[in-house]
Amino acid sequence: MGVTDLEQELRQAGLMDTHYHVGPELFPRRYDVLSLAEAARQANMTLVLKNHTYPTAPLAALAREHYGARLLGGVVLNRFVGGMNPDAVIGAVSGNHAKVGDPSLPEPPIMVWMPTVHAVSHLRTLGHAFDSRWWGCGAAPPAAALDETPVVVFEEDLRPAPGLEAVLDAIAQTGARLATGHLCAEEIMRLVPMALERGVAGVVLTHPHYPSVQLSDAQLKQLSRDPRVFIEHCFAIHTIEEVPLEEFAKSIRYTGPDQVILSTDFGQVHSDPTPEGSIRFATLMKQLLGDTYSMPDLLQMMSLNGRRVMALS
Repeated sequence: MGVTDLEQELRQAGLMDTHYHVGPELFPRRYDVLSLAEAARQANMTLVLKNHTYPTAPLAALAREHYGARLLGGVVLNRFVGGMNPDAVIGAVSGNHAKVGDPSLPEPPIMVWMPTVHAVSHLRTLGHAFDSRWWGCGAAPPAAALDETPVVVFEEDLRPAPGLEAVLDAIAQTGARLATGHLCAEEIMRLVPMALERGVAGVVLTHPHYPSVQLSDAQLKQLSRDPRVFIEHCFAIHTIEEVPLEEFAKSIRYTGPDQVILSTDFGQVHSDPTPEGSIRFATLMKQLLGDTYSMPDLLQMMSLNGRRVMALS
């Protein structure tokens, strides 16, 4: 099947990206919500909006109501929203309403990421919160944003830090989804069973090959034995972190594709626009997996599984 046919099938299936950065932020981004809404609408695409500093749920709701775009929101539990703060979850959910006059109407769930730039593992691995590769030649974050006190999710002995259990309860009670952010593998192995036991409806294992995460394929397979847990391989971990795509392919062969999501983690000014980034990612992964998995398997990873975890029809 040629690239043109592949692109056509992807567009018809409806691409789903569960990890896409939107601005404005502390440094330049490719899109604001309106320009991204237009790109998503033209491409028949659904995206979950991420921002390291503030909740994106109101932006996504605005785009759904007034621009006909399938954008979903979320919040990252960095220090900007109080870290392990259940009120940050409640507040983000409160903004997830397309109808400002009737907040009782049902909406798609939001994504709640564990800490990213303020995760203990991220700061230990990278040495600082923000990676200059994320903004290329643009302006660095202002000095006032660079206090790098970590958000502690687990103590050194893996006891839950204050606030974690309340955060998980807020995620469960609001129907939000949990993503593991930049926590390390040991923390994630402790976190996911806790979240599921407390009733969290869906968990996304965020880019397992990221340097601060480093989940093994065996750990991914163990965690994804529960049907509520999905493995998210992100194109940016190849294009920015330079992890070979062969590592993604090896992992998918080990775990199988049934609970794998292929997302981009794009939105950087120097990354591909959307949907071109997703189409390029799918094309490269098809080349690597072509002898093992069929076109329906690829569409499942590029579309269906992301929709499943976010409870979309």
